Amino acid sequence: MDYYNNYNYNKAHNELDSHVSLATFARVLGIFSIPLCLIFYSGIILGGVAVILALLSKGTMEKFLPQAKKAIFFGSIGIALGYFVMINSVYKIMTDPEYHQQLNDMSERMNGVSFDEMLEELGASHSEIDQ
Repeated sequence: MDYYNNYNYNKAHNELDSHVSLATFARVLGIFSIPLCLIFYSGIILGGVAVILALLSKGTMEKFLPQAKKAIFFGSIGIALGYFVMINSVYKIMTDPEYHQQLNDMSERMNGVSFDEMLEELGASHSEIDQ
């Protein structure tokens, strides 16, 4: 029972304190950013919001709340994984002919124009990117 009468425990778990609720919300966003980085790269956005909210939750306190520390950790992982997935996807599309053909087919079905034709309209071509 001593644990619940501890000042630091009560300070870090007081749900009425706006700093605690902001840090808790940031932690939840940070946790969700990790699996969501595989879906439309939303993990990058959620991870960034989690880190910013965790930094804002500190306010004028000397130290970060435990929830804020976890939010920064999970948010950073979500951001790093999101960028890794994005870079890996672009690399595979540009180097693997099978993935590139799938992208062309999908783009043609969705837009009526292949991905290569869109690149040519922008003044680039797939062969220039490979070199």
